[in-house]
Amino acid sequence: MKRLLNTLLKFGVTIGIFVAIFIEFGGGYEPVSRASLREPGIFEKSNQDYPGVVGRFRAWLADTALPPKRLPVSMDDVCQEATKCAVFVHVADGSIRRFKALKHCAGDRLTTVFTKAAGGRFTPIPVGDAADVSYFRIQGLQLVPVEISELWTEIRSVKLSVFLPWFLFAVFVKLAGIFANVWRWQVLLRGQGIDLRFGFLSSTYFIGRYFGIVTPSTMGLDAWRLYETIRLTRRPVECATVVAVERIVGMVGLLGVILIFMPFAGRLTEGHSFGELVAAMRMPLAAAAVFGVLVLLKPSWFRGIISVVPGERVRRFAGNVVDAATAYSSRRSYLLLALVLAVVGQITTTVMYFANAMSLAAADVRAAEVLFVSAVMTFGTFVVPSASGEGVRELVFVWLLGEGIITSAKAFLIGNLGFWIEKVPLSVPGGLILLLRRDPTLRAVTREDLERVRREAQVRMAGASSSPRSEVR
Repeated sequence: MKRLLNTLLKFGVTIGIFVAIFIEFGGGYEPVSRASLREPGIFEKSNQDYPGVVGRFRAWLADTALPPKRLPVSMDDVCQEATKCAVFVHVADGSIRRFKALKHCAGDRLTTVFTKAAGGRFTPIPVGDAADVSYFRIQGLQLVPVEISELWTEIRSVKLSVFLPWFLFAVFVKLAGIFANVWRWQVLLRGQGIDLRFGFLSSTYFIGRYFGIVTPSTMGLDAWRLYETIRLTRRPVECATVVAVERIVGMVGLLGVILIFMPFAGRLTEGHSFGELVAAMRMPLAAAAVFGVLVLLKPSWFRGIISVVPGERVRRFAGNVVDAATAYSSRRSYLLLALVLAVVGQITTTVMYFANAMSLAAADVRAAEVLFVSAVMTFGTFVVPSASGEGVRELVFVWLLGEGIITSAKAFLIGNLGFWIEKVPLSVPGGLILLLRRDPTLRAVTREDLERVRREAQVRMAGASSSPRSEVR
């Protein structure tokens, strides 16, 4: 029942995120004098040098003056600036409000305003035909300041000659990362004395990804892998230990990738409140990565600490982690190779999202920035309960890349395209593999099998205390 409730909670959070993404509070239309459109200062843009929450707090501590929050921009340039940052207009009541540029711009020019028709409806008209008082569509409070129509506009603007090569490259790179994860799984299994063929593990992994389409996080993948390996080996403790250690190794690899790319993401970690918060976590993230490595390599150091950990459930979890890591205390070479493969797997995911950005012609974004954002996004999908990370990935991309680097609509699509790559070309084939694959437990008996059985029988007849560990080939 608890697992069912947890699953329902994750799906509920996912649906809630998507509903909240497109709900707008406030907004509407505000009047602007037509004569004032050419006046200096009527339009403004957000200042990318203005610090976020962390930067403002540091400036307050140091008693340092802050740069202006917004900068003036002319009517001729406001639409061009809107592709890089938020833009604002001074409305008739004297306040300054952010407006939806895509409702007013065509290319790099401000071409459209709104007029209030009979019945209170607002109708778009050319700027040249505007009445003395025109209206601008104001941006209200919204998690992702974008409309479905704006997403559709971005999709329609994609050129197939650009999209298709980068899309195929993204699929190929992510596929390489999946095989690195399979190899990591095989290495850790061998560290427990279980030798399974790479081909079998690969097919099992893809079947698990197929079940993962409709299950939260990696639940479907992990459950299927445990089922298959335990069914074949009859060694549930070792198989469960491998999955537990794999989680630790994967998290250490992810934290390492975030720290690697963080120094190259200056535009994202300066002036963005969310980016500055991530950058402020540099030391805790590094400490967590070092702690994870030490748990893997020196688990005995932490066994005595478990007794002082508050909470029985937390103590039990910590104890299971230490026990799992202890199983590799004499096999550290397996852990080190698995850690390298974990880093490779995470980097391929980040490269996939960079390819997504290139397929959508996000020319203003830097490679290191996308790599950093995608690593932070992966961490976010671990922290926030959601179904397969959907909703979380789009928010992270918009909060870090949108509003200053590229448009929010384009940032949203970069994250969302990653979901479709993960779930369609790289997960759906697992269902076909499940249908076509022969049950590995029903294979033909070979001469090697007969020889192994004969040797085991001889050992038992000789009165051996235990039979030798068999291998599944």
